[in-house]
Amino acid sequence: MNTNETIKTRKAYRQGELVFLPLSQTDLETLGFDPEDSKNLSWNKLSDHVIREGEATGHKHEVLEQAPGTATMLAPSRQLLPGLPNMGNIGIEDRMLTVKKPVEVVHPEHKPLELPVGIYLIIVQREYDEVKTRRILD
Repeated sequence: MNTNETIKTRKAYRQGELVFLPLSQTDLETLGFDPEDSKNLSWNKLSDHVIREGEATGHKHEVLEQAPGTATMLAPSRQLLPGLPNMGNIGIEDRMLTVKKPVEVVHPEHKPLELPVGIYLIIVQREYDEVKTRRILD
């Protein structure tokens, strides 16, 4: 690598086994998502704001809006979608979250997480071993 190259980094957020990755316009194009198009074929709008329910405890990671309609949760429309460069595929448990006004993500076993305005890919972290992939349990 050329030592004069700038390495771009972005701030990711984490709550338990979930990683919230802010997305750029290029990322959105790669993931097949247009925030202005209500007919996104790769992503389906969900009716609630529950990101994930813990298998071990039944507790939920949930988005709390300050005002109705300021956050939208989406799920992949297929079992696997191609991910971003240098990232694995997006699985059916991963989510996308659009935030028009700051929101709070809550879970009884974690500190509340405040997310600013933006669009986020929510990735469920996974463990890898030489045999199979395992989800991290909450």
